[in-house]
Amino acid sequence: MKNLSCLLSLILLVAACREPSSLEEFIPAPGPYEFQVEMSDTTASYDFSFFTRLDGYPSDLQAAHELPLRITWISPSDSSYTESVYMPLSGRSSVFSRQVFQPYRAHVRPVQPGLWTLRVAIPYADGREILRGLGLVVAQSSD
Repeated sequence: MKNLSCLLSLILLVAACREPSSLEEFIPAPGPYEFQVEMSDTTASYDFSFFTRLDGYPSDLQAAHELPLRITWISPSDSSYTESVYMPLSGRSSVFSRQVFQPYRAHVRPVQPGLWTLRVAIPYADGREILRGLGLVVAQSSD
């Protein structure tokens, strides 16, 4: 019975040591917004989403419609790709706060295994002063 208990404990310990299938990180304003993402499995695909929170007067929240993001992907071999996207700022609101969660890319398959870097710059925005930071959620896709 004691051996069975030890074996069961060992199996649970090994299962607990697996790499997590998702990552969530939040960087407070004003940044810089740089996220490290481990994508060692090139057969897996990943979903990326951004989230943020806006705090301000109701008139400031109503005026904030979208947030421009300049996103640079940097591969483990230091190659880079940059794109500009706009993050809609609609979400759950209270009188002085709004929480936003926006999918960015789905089913991304890395061309190189390893540690990737996502640098996000916010070049301009009407509501940038009410932005509390920027977060990234990365989860393995369920193809």
